[in-house]
Amino acid sequence: MTYRIGSAQGFYGDDVTKALPMITGGHVDVVCFEALSELTLAILQKDRLANPARGYTFDLSIIARQILPESFKRKIPLITNGGGLNPVAAAEMVRETAAKLGLSGVKIAAITGDDLLARLPELQAAGEALSNMDTGERLANASNQQFVTANVYLGAAPIAEALQAGADMIITGRVADPCLYLAPLIAHYGWSWEDWDKLASGIVAGHLLECTGQVVGGNSLAALHALAPTDLPYLAYPIAEVEASGTFVITKTPNTPGLVSLETVKEQLLYEVHDPANYLTPDVTANFTTLHLEAAGENRVRVSGVTGKLRPEKLKVNIARMEGYMRELIFAVGYPEAWLKVEWLKAMIAESWRDLPIQRLSYSYLGMNSLFGSLSELPADPLEVVVRVMFTASDQDTLKTATRRVMSNGLSCPPGMSVSGSTIGSDPRAIVGLWPALVGRDKITPEISYLTI
Repeated sequence: MTYRIGSAQGFYGDDVTKALPMITGGHVDVVCFEALSELTLAILQKDRLANPARGYTFDLSIIARQILPESFKRKIPLITNGGGLNPVAAAEMVRETAAKLGLSGVKIAAITGDDLLARLPELQAAGEALSNMDTGERLANASNQQFVTANVYLGAAPIAEALQAGADMIITGRVADPCLYLAPLIAHYGWSWEDWDKLASGIVAGHLLECTGQVVGGNSLAALHALAPTDLPYLAYPIAEVEASGTFVITKTPNTPGLVSLETVKEQLLYEVHDPANYLTPDVTANFTTLHLEAAGENRVRVSGVTGKLRPEKLKVNIARMEGYMRELIFAVGYPEAWLKVEWLKAMIAESWRDLPIQRLSYSYLGMNSLFGSLSELPADPLEVVVRVMFTASDQDTLKTATRRVMSNGLSCPPGMSVSGSTIGSDPRAIVGLWPALVGRDKITPEISYLTI
């Protein structure tokens, strides 16, 4: 027998109800929901500042209302990091929802310990430099100290413990994406925390599952001619059938649209991977270069031969800080002499903003070089040019003033110029910058609390 892990969320806002056919059809033994990114955490921090009882994803209410009743009936645990910055409040919301639905005996686990924002001074006093992994600058020397989130990537251990304690739903904060999927394998098979090859196999399974639609044909060049475009909103989400040895098959919910092939698996395997030989996670360093893929039937790919080695000595923490605001305006100019008109547009903008503290200003041409930058050769005399102007400042008022000044040139502009009305009326957007750092494992202690109906 294999242990079957379903994946039903790859980002905040994903269609979590795609867990239902997996569950009601009897195709899975556990379902994971991966909801977090650094941007998501920043959004959740904004929610929490407005309401201290918030800080978790709205998707959790859908899971509690529509999915938990079906999974609890079948004793299929649910695991989610949608608890974000407030797993305890999220667990209480789920408990209240389950009680209103008449569920009895549901055990909910909330895992905390990843949120380090309030602990940054304490950690620095204890000798943690929290140096920026990209620049080497120590956190104490950062010129901008307006930090909004600081979350360390936890591993699979507390989730596995909660599963072994009989939790029906586990709600975490920042757990490394593939570790959500490794945890149930450890809990089910009892894998050793030093069996690096099996742990690495679980991580690779999690990595293939964590982006839901991508491994079943979404966002896939391999599926461009294999699927109907009208299938995309209905793609089945993926399932991993994992053996005790660590070998596993990637497939999808049966009788639903989608494609699992060697090509879609390869695409997802290399997605967001810098060094395939050293894929770092809190629990193990996985080596993708030793694994073997083989077709195992329709919409089935077998993965074997994954190897691993010692986990990293330290844990990664991503610290987010406010770095000002950005705005964009989109203009269009046309033939004749479109490029000359673009130069006039740039000069008009530069003069209009001459005394404004604009920090960054960049131009790109939609449909010409906005995706590939300098790799794209611009046409000599185009019929039309759509110009995206992106500009930043430390405060919102500067950007609003800049927009008003440009718009005041509406009848004094380059000939034939037009501007997208939706960009004129939009508000400045906050820029959230990342400060990636490392922290000692001994400074991090996950905690588990339980709620039972």
